[in-house]
Amino acid sequence: MASPSGCGKSSLIKAICKLEKCDGDIFIDDKDINSLSRNELAKYITLVPQNPFLIAGTIYENICYGLDKEPSLDDVWKAIDKANLTDFICSLPQQLETRISEHGNNLSVDQKQIIAISRIFLRKPQILILDEATSNLDNTSERFIQHEIEKLKIQNQMTIISIAHRLTTLKNCDYIIVMDQGKIVEEGKYDELIDKKGIFSDMYYGKLK
Repeated sequence: MASPSGCGKSSLIKAICKLEKCDGDIFIDDKDINSLSRNELAKYITLVPQNPFLIAGTIYENICYGLDKEPSLDDVWKAIDKANLTDFICSLPQQLETRISEHGNNLSVDQKQIIAISRIFLRKPQILILDEATSNLDNTSERFIQHEIEKLKIQNQMTIISIAHRLTTLKNCDYIIVMDQGKIVEEGKYDELIDKKGIFSDMYYGKLK
């Protein structure tokens, strides 16, 4: 999903996650989301926003936050490795027991994003929503994590909805929609949209931010 800022992408995501009311109906597996509680919906969907929510607690508690049951330590380290977070955690004297302040204020923006991304590999959701989730990562880290998410997608037949300003993030998407003023104005594959005159092409060639 692509478009300039303020064109409705985040509002659509909030509607899917029942964080914002909308007109019309949204169904997941033939179930109207309005018939599902927030906890029931959370079993289907994992949302990783640009500015992830972190609690005051240890790195371990933040990675496992929101899970129904406590995972094995081995599974936690596997998730950390897939999120390219191993070197950072191993460099800390207390490693997983390192304490994070409220909102992760003692971490860099990219470290906060990667901790939130590591949760994906423990939750293994049916629907994964990435809302600019890798926007603060360097290209190497982003490519590594994208590769691991792609593997998880295949293994678990997971649907991924990705919002991005960095258009290369969308290169492997099966289908892209482009929004403007809350409406879908373009749709298709990455190369098709680059060759077609419109918002996506203008963003790709730097004519539109």
